[in-house]
Amino acid sequence: MKGYLTYFYCLVLFAISNQLTAETLKVAVYVVPNPPYSIIEEQQRTGIFVDLFKKLEQVTEHKFTFVTLPVARAIRKFDAGDIDIEPGVNEAWRQHTKVLGNYSIAYAQSEDVVVFNKKPAFPVTSPIDLYGKKVGIVRGFTYPKFDPAFSEEKIIKIDNLSEKYLLKQLLLGRLDQIFIGYRTVLYYMKRYPEYQHLIIGDFISKVDVKIRIHPNKAHLLPDINAGLQKMITNGDIESIYNKYK
Repeated sequence: MKGYLTYFYCLVLFAISNQLTAETLKVAVYVVPNPPYSIIEEQQRTGIFVDLFKKLEQVTEHKFTFVTLPVARAIRKFDAGDIDIEPGVNEAWRQHTKVLGNYSIAYAQSEDVVVFNKKPAFPVTSPIDLYGKKVGIVRGFTYPKFDPAFSEEKIIKIDNLSEKYLLKQLLLGRLDQIFIGYRTVLYYMKRYPEYQHLIIGDFISKVDVKIRIHPNKAHLLPDINAGLQKMITNGDIESIYNKYK
């Protein structure tokens, strides 16, 4: 009986310890959904990021709440410490921010493509191929290979609030080409007939993506990395991504 009570007390202490060390973290998601990463259907938010953090809650015991913001404002909020996590980010995209942040292990890859409304589409292998042309991108997104040409106005950058609106501008002929996530354009082309004539061009970026964590929460990196590694090993992340093909 004494042994049983000792075991019981150990379980209670372990549970209390976990509750004391578990934290609730604020995760930025974009105000206009960017499928398949963030999707709103029938007032319910789903998508890769939602599923990723639901699973991460199970393997780390930390809690994650979503804060909906435009991209540029999310970056400012992160700088101010009002946002703890930015998902699906690469260090090169945030090298000019006030707070660089800490990064998890890579858990997936982000692939961006140039998309054309109609022929003639053309190869884009370097910034020179787009000199003098207007290119739509999401405000706050960065493309290190092309950013110097944007800054020098050799390529005319047209900012918009989201990939959804970029696609609409492209469809209406207001833009001739845009930079957009490969998974995102495939998502729209598969589900909406009006986008099926769009022409997917060359890949303009392929990078590892990670979870960007504010330095105030850097002590949680070992937990998050362990959770992500477990999800990678178990095939959970691959299953999440495959769900939204």
